[in-house]
Amino acid sequence: MNDSSVAKKQLVALKRKLDSAIESRSLLEEDFNLQSSLLIQFIAKLSLVSKGVDLELDNRLAQLRTLFTKSAPISDIEAKIAVISKLLQQHSVTNEKNISHMHEQFNLAGENLQKINGLPGDLRRDLRALLTKTKQSKDALIQYIPLLSQLLAFYDHALKAKNGLPMQGLLPASQLTSPVAQLANENEVAIFDASILEKISASLSSLPLSKVHTNELLVIKKKLMTDKSTDEVLNHLIDIFDVIVADFKDEHNSAKNFLTNLSATLTTVQSAVKETIVTQKKSQKTNEKINQKLQSQLIDMTGTVEKALSLNQVKEDINEKLQFIASTLEQKSKFEQQSHQELADKLNDMSAKVDQLEAQSRIFEEKLIAQQRKSMLDALTKLANRAAFDDYFAKAMVRFHHKPFQLALVVLDIDDFKKINDTYGHTAGDKTLQVIANTIVKNVSKGVFVGRYGGEEFVLIYSKTQEKALTLELNALNKYIARLPFKFKNNKVSITLSIGATHIKPDDNIHIAFERADQAMYKAKKQGKNQVIYVK
Repeated sequence: MNDSSVAKKQLVALKRKLDSAIESRSLLEEDFNLQSSLLIQFIAKLSLVSKGVDLELDNRLAQLRTLFTKSAPISDIEAKIAVISKLLQQHSVTNEKNISHMHEQFNLAGENLQKINGLPGDLRRDLRALLTKTKQSKDALIQYIPLLSQLLAFYDHALKAKNGLPMQGLLPASQLTSPVAQLANENEVAIFDASILEKISASLSSLPLSKVHTNELLVIKKKLMTDKSTDEVLNHLIDIFDVIVADFKDEHNSAKNFLTNLSATLTTVQSAVKETIVTQKKSQKTNEKINQKLQSQLIDMTGTVEKALSLNQVKEDINEKLQFIASTLEQKSKFEQQSHQELADKLNDMSAKVDQLEAQSRIFEEKLIAQQRKSMLDALTKLANRAAFDDYFAKAMVRFHHKPFQLALVVLDIDDFKKINDTYGHTAGDKTLQVIANTIVKNVSKGVFVGRYGGEEFVLIYSKTQEKALTLELNALNKYIARLPFKFKNNKVSITLSIGATHIKPDDNIHIAFERADQAMYKAKKQGKNQVIYVK
């Protein structure tokens, strides 16, 4: 096999590697865009939580969502977030001033009521107790609502007890209505109730961030679930924005650096391939010239033999010609060695660059796979999440419609789960979800898909399981969970499930099938909970 054919084979192999690297680059860009889209959607949803706090803030957040939609440069997004952060901080300061003003007005109104002569003894005692309770300022305006209601009830009691009493001891109308009116206006700020915080917490759990930023997010999440005042929640939301943007920026820079290195390496390899091809063509031409020279020298030597008149003359001429031929052959040998070495060096250099490129691709690919795996996993229960369920169920439906088999969908919901959260706290609720998730996995048949659909709702997908076997297993699971010894704050609590199940029909689609199983679960709740309802 000559050098030219070897070089061609190596070039073909390198071209194959280049094509593979280009395809890998395209896939990496695709995956990065998907990850970016997920983060952008979450930030857009999170910004909607603050809607109604302030008109200017609403406009700025709307502009931020528009920037995300248009895939604006990160510098523009950072600038917009900086402006929003300042607005939120200003609002936090304003909120503190409003709380301080409300505290002063409330105590002033109470003290003015105390100055009225002839108040009933029980009313005076209750009023004194109320003012003692409100010596310290509250954390949020919303906390003054029940106190204001109580104070207004005292005023009403005083007016009824002293009908016709001069009103000079009472607050002027402007002073009396001002804090109430202010509270009504500011009540829009206190939108961060438990259900919204839970939704934010669930969304945070599904974010596929880096390990460092995930840990930061967990710390903020704990604060978010414990701090209830509006200004504290707003500060935590600012921190969440900062962490998400920081992770987005790191991921963006990481991908940008990788793609830059990839592009540079591909360009270098491409140039090297072109240079190698040019060198090969030059080498081939030089070889042809040397071969022609040798052929000419051989022909010349043959002619000399034919024309020679004596043996001595033949010997002399042949010796001279052979020296020329030997010199040409030596030149040819050196040139071929040099060409071969140059080609080998270039091929080795290109091979090293391609190997380096493949190593970078593997590292980046592993990172993307890990992030994708995390994005399909529920952070709390370690079960498959809603996205994983949607993907698995869609594929199962495709297989079912291609070749029908026994495919069943089950929806499970923990009964009275909100009561656990409200009574014993979110930590107890989280622990309950983890125990239930682990119990479900251990008590269903092998091969059953188990996922957390959201909140306290779980989903199961059974393949090749008949109705009777399905209902028997679900009833056994329900009874097992009802016997679990849950204990919160030294109180024994019984946890039960409402379960709805159905088999997929030939004319079903994903939504129809899920709706039927979901309705079966709600029917179980209406009929007394702690039971399994199967619908055909």
